[in-house]
Amino acid sequence: MFFDRFRDAVSRLPDGLIRTGPPASPQAVTQAEATLGRALPATFKSFLQSFDGIDLFHEAVIVAGVGPQAARRLVDLDQPVEAGRSGAQVVFAEALTGDRFAFRDDGAILRLRGSPATSDEEVWLAGTEYTVWLDAVIAHERLLFDSDGEFSPDAFEPEGAEILPRVALRQAEKALRLDPGSAELHHERGVALRRLGRDDDARPAFRRAAELDPGNPWPWFELGRAALEAGVPGAREALEAFERAGHAEPGEAGAQFWIWGARAALLLGLPDRLGECRREALARAPELSAALHRARDEAAGSEDPHELAEAQALLDALEKAPGTARARLAVVTTEAGPATGRPKAKTPRRP
Repeated sequence: MFFDRFRDAVSRLPDGLIRTGPPASPQAVTQAEATLGRALPATFKSFLQSFDGIDLFHEAVIVAGVGPQAARRLVDLDQPVEAGRSGAQVVFAEALTGDRFAFRDDGAILRLRGSPATSDEEVWLAGTEYTVWLDAVIAHERLLFDSDGEFSPDAFEPEGAEILPRVALRQAEKALRLDPGSAELHHERGVALRRLGRDDDARPAFRRAAELDPGNPWPWFELGRAALEAGVPGAREALEAFERAGHAEPGEAGAQFWIWGARAALLLGLPDRLGECRREALARAPELSAALHRARDEAAGSEDPHELAEAQALLDALEKAPGTARARLAVVTTEAGPATGRPKAKTPRRP
């Protein structure tokens, strides 16, 4: 395995954007596997024997190595104790954001967001296998840099660190050409399209992400929000998507998906589905009513009418009978997140 695309990127990109370690010995790879108690995918083992760890784009992502000269050693990363629901086997890389990348038992790449010790850890299908994941990461990140290896000012919002939505869309689409099986990239494409006001185009992107990664509630949730932008015509797809998200997220964290489902059911005038969603939401979070009232009051103080409408619509879904809040439910914004603790859809930022 010669990793031609990676070698080409190393030779073409400005110095310093990709830093590679020296080759690792087969013995070092074998010792790492013994220490971890798990076998590494054959492609990754082959890569380590050519490049024992890499630093991509000023530590935006660091792939660990196994030898003594590796900048980050595989055996020192915070490994999962057991595969669990995610199927994560071996963490092999870390992002500057603190996210970790792990091999699933079938060799696919997972991104682990948050702490495994808490209930808010998110697991994303980031890539189909190591080689294409690596090529896609490079294609994705290189768009943020100019020919001198510096951040391109044209890639970011003026006076801020957020990546422009048109640039975020290009990042996702270029990376998807290399790894179309990445649910995370399809989701990222959908978020960029929503930021550009293209909700109808975003729906297929979220739908594809959900198909690829059905156990992840967030693509279902974002599909529901995008569908709800169309009002009543999109509300049925939204309701089904929110219910899928709720089933995928057990425990209290899933309450927010069910209350959004109740919102869609209220818009559709479906009392049975409304009741089911309400019951699920309250079973997961008995204090949900108080939380929604607080969110509504905070939104009222923010002087943002869209945020206030969003918070009020969720409260209406919990407390009002079908048909009493249709006008208010028609107001949906692309940026406001649910009123139960989840931030708005992640806007890409400077690494």
